[in-house]
Amino acid sequence: MEQMIDREKLLVADRVTFAYKTRHQTVWAVRDVSYEFEAGKVYAIVGKSGCGKTTLISTLAGLNLPSMGEVYYRGTSTYRMNRNHYRRDDIAVIYQNYNLFPLLTVLENVLYPMELQKKPKKDAVSIAKEKLLSVGLDGSYLGRLPAMLSGGEQQRVAIARALAGGQRIILADEPTGNLDSENGDLVMKTFQRLAHEEGYCVIIVTHDPQIADESDIVIRMESGRIVT
Repeated sequence: MEQMIDREKLLVADRVTFAYKTRHQTVWAVRDVSYEFEAGKVYAIVGKSGCGKTTLISTLAGLNLPSMGEVYYRGTSTYRMNRNHYRRDDIAVIYQNYNLFPLLTVLENVLYPMELQKKPKKDAVSIAKEKLLSVGLDGSYLGRLPAMLSGGEQQRVAIARALAGGQRIILADEPTGNLDSENGDLVMKTFQRLAHEEGYCVIIVTHDPQIADESDIVIRMESGRIVT
């Protein structure tokens, strides 16, 4: 029986397939994936390296367009939207290596997405401070450069930057991969609070079984397909 997809869900993958084409071969990284993601939940996408996890979230984020199938955000396909605006206003991506600007202070890093959105400077600074405080970083951190922070602190700055832009979907690719267990736990608790108390949709690619255990829903992938 054909699977019915509710295109009015927050984020929907509808029979998404993605292929990398090289000179000598075609690699089917994601195969016929259909899934509905809701606000207020933490999802963990797990599976062996090369199973298609990162390619899937890159496609959900609009960094790739599916080779076949479609991704819908609030009912609109990524094929038929301004994907630059989508990535700027609706989706926040957090990476394992933090991706902070090394020559910008903590405050300047968090201000960056709001500058792209042309928010008034006074409002943007207030929002940045609020988001940093929400991830446990007080005013003493504002003037520090990323090199002056621990890995856990840098990842929390990256989360604050993601929150500052107002996006309601967070896609995190191995966000605790470079962190010790204590800092990884702090980051996961932040994601849980954002989903359960503030209604974010959080989708995490992870190899960490503890992160998977603490997520609301675990999605397992093998050879580009969802198997559970």
